[in-house]
Amino acid sequence: MLNRRIWVVALVALLLMSSLAGCAMGDVAAPDREVPISIDAALEGQNAGLAGLMAGKVTWSEAQLSSFLTELLKANTGPNQPVESIVVWLSPGNQIHARITLKDGVLLGGKNIDLAGTIGIENGKVAVNLTDAGANGMMVSGPIMGLVSQYINGALAGFGVAADVMTDDGSITISMGGM
Repeated sequence: MLNRRIWVVALVALLLMSSLAGCAMGDVAAPDREVPISIDAALEGQNAGLAGLMAGKVTWSEAQLSSFLTELLKANTGPNQPVESIVVWLSPGNQIHARITLKDGVLLGGKNIDLAGTIGIENGKVAVNLTDAGANGMMVSGPIMGLVSQYINGALAGFGVAADVMTDDGSITISMGGM
């Protein structure tokens, strides 16, 4: 089940790369703040997640969430997986922006795939609603975003029942249902 979630990232990357051929010019602007990725932050994120399961509420910083996702991907896939890192920025109003950085040679003309949208709760599950995606100066929006959101949300569905999600500048808090 965990490997299914990890490969969703690779599938999203492939879907976006294949759909960018006939799209509009432009970029999905990432927030202007550094999110460091480290093993220490990944372990802090893992510990926060485990403590949150017991307490019914978890809060992650951008560095913890980004590091945890990146290291989880590395630990659960082989050396041939295409993703170098995943950086997540969080803003008030449940705004989310993610940058998937691919390894050299995976994406012609660049390395980054940017995704932007909102995060919330749908049917008791954490759900992402993407509004924009882009790579190499090409943007995707509209119906393809629903498909990409569907794949991401399928991977998120196995994480238990959530009652609320709230973002702030640099953090996300998820409250679990039934707590």
